[in-house]
Amino acid sequence: MQTAEEQISDLFGSFKAEWLREKIYELFKEPKYFPELLTGRPCVLVGGRGTGKTSVLRLLSYEGQFARSGRSPQAIRGARFYGFYYRVDTNRVTAFRGPEITDDQWVRHFAHYLNLLLCDMVLRFIEWYQLQTGDAVLLPPAACEELATSLNLDPCANLIELTKAMRLARVRFEAHINNVADGRHAALSLQGAPLEPLFEALAGLECFRGKMFFFLIDEYENLLDYQQQIVNTLIKHSGALYTFKIGVKELGWRRRTTLNENEQLINPADYVRIDVSEHLSPAEFAGFAQEVCNSRIAQLDLPGSSGDIRSLLPSLSDDEEAERLGIRSIADKILKQAGSELSPIEMQVLNTLPPLLLYFFEFRRTADQVALSTIIRDYLSNKQTWDTNYGNYKHALLFTLRRGKRGIRKYYAGWDTFVLMAAGNIRYLLELVVQSLLVHLRGGMNLSEVVSADDQTRAAQSVGRKNVSELEGLSVHGAQLTKLVLGLGRIFQVLAADAAGHTPEVNQFYLAVGADDAEDEARGGELLNAAVMHLALVRTPGNKLVDTADTREFDYFVHPVFCAFFEFSHRRKRKLQLTMRQVLGLVKEPRETIRQILATNNRRSNEPLPEQALLFGSYYGAPESSPTDPEI
Repeated sequence: MQTAEEQISDLFGSFKAEWLREKIYELFKEPKYFPELLTGRPCVLVGGRGTGKTSVLRLLSYEGQFARSGRSPQAIRGARFYGFYYRVDTNRVTAFRGPEITDDQWVRHFAHYLNLLLCDMVLRFIEWYQLQTGDAVLLPPAACEELATSLNLDPCANLIELTKAMRLARVRFEAHINNVADGRHAALSLQGAPLEPLFEALAGLECFRGKMFFFLIDEYENLLDYQQQIVNTLIKHSGALYTFKIGVKELGWRRRTTLNENEQLINPADYVRIDVSEHLSPAEFAGFAQEVCNSRIAQLDLPGSSGDIRSLLPSLSDDEEAERLGIRSIADKILKQAGSELSPIEMQVLNTLPPLLLYFFEFRRTADQVALSTIIRDYLSNKQTWDTNYGNYKHALLFTLRRGKRGIRKYYAGWDTFVLMAAGNIRYLLELVVQSLLVHLRGGMNLSEVVSADDQTRAAQSVGRKNVSELEGLSVHGAQLTKLVLGLGRIFQVLAADAAGHTPEVNQFYLAVGADDAEDEARGGELLNAAVMHLALVRTPGNKLVDTADTREFDYFVHPVFCAFFEFSHRRKRKLQLTMRQVLGLVKEPRETIRQILATNNRRSNEPLPEQALLFGSYYGAPESSPTDPEI
């Protein structure tokens, strides 16, 4: 029997659909937008890594539908649609480029390869269908011959011959591409032409009459630009016999035109765009994620384990967190100081107030450079105004209580907090959950006990650190993305720790208009687009509807999964202005750029780094950044 840690790692730690294998089907929970994918129209499913695109597309495949039906042959016979799943393989598609042949020739070569690939997927399905149902699928000999001729294969009289010839042709063509410089010419097919006789033949069979067929293409962003145009052309002209469902990262669909540069794919005329983030509000995502986690908990074979993830991950109120962060001793000092300045009646009122409110008085006294007695008397005279102001600053105060000290300086705990930190990304949420549970178990606890706020916070810091480290390997921009996140994280950490006299909870930025030259604009825009695509940043439209390519019209937020690592607020709040040159400077000259941005916002750059960020101290070049106070 597996240990508790092994079971949790197996069920919660398989963040990617590929890792779950067969379990993906039994653990799958339908998102709200799922029915929109079941129509006969082409669909483009847009979302970042970990938003569930692969799981959804895999469930639309014939294997997924079969598994969800309880592996019933009758359910397969009665299915409304059959989906053919294909994950774009970078190893293969990038082979179709180079100086050996012209760009036009590469287009024809890849179009032929796509014909082979798509037809092979359909023929594999027919083999599978016969195996699972026991029913014979007899393609007419004329259809087999027409398809073979269209693909320049040897004549084929039946499905068995056609399937064998197709697979050999695909393998031979892949081998040919590796030797295309030898000058040998391969016989190529016309783009999309073989699909027509194949699906016409299927539609004429009784077992497939009235059925829909979907090509499910995942990780569309891996296609080269001209390859996206080729598939776009197929999408544009698909319809009655087959259609496409595409999974792509945000900004990963770089080309919207077909091979005819004057012909574009337009939503909703040519396809339906389904943006995962737009279809799941925070409340809907929280409910969906809770179902996902609880379905995994239900499969744990552990005595006394809770059936609800929310109850396992309790949160802290601001006042409870302040107590853990040492507010009581700070409040006692404030009361002691106030005793010499206030009347007994005023002190009596002061003794009834929450410790965090007393700290707010001291916070304001320092910022406004006035006597504590002046602050308190003004509070007693204008209580409603002060309560409103306190509400605005209350959460922000927590980041200042243990400023510069060792140990936990800010807590990140509770299901609702984790949901906000995941920002609609189910993979990030599962990472936060599994790390919390593992830290909890390794501390000698079990799942009949709630996970402590300390364990949840350490887990959140670990997840943030791991994802910062992994940015470097995500794309050609990886090293730049790591530096960008480290720079922005440092800025927001200092702004959070030094909040006196400043706007609270600044953790977003927007770009100044007209502050940069064309070269900075282009390079910075490319960097920001890569950061959004690979979830280093989250972006939201500013004050109006904007073109997705217009970098300046968005507000940018360091992905909140990093917030516990850097120690800034996970709540999307206030923003500062940056220039594109400053954004690039965080990559090229981080120390000087961080110092300059902080100085512009009346902060100093010598704020100690959090302990968990010392691993990246060389980026900041800061031995000054080591906390010196003892741990809690």
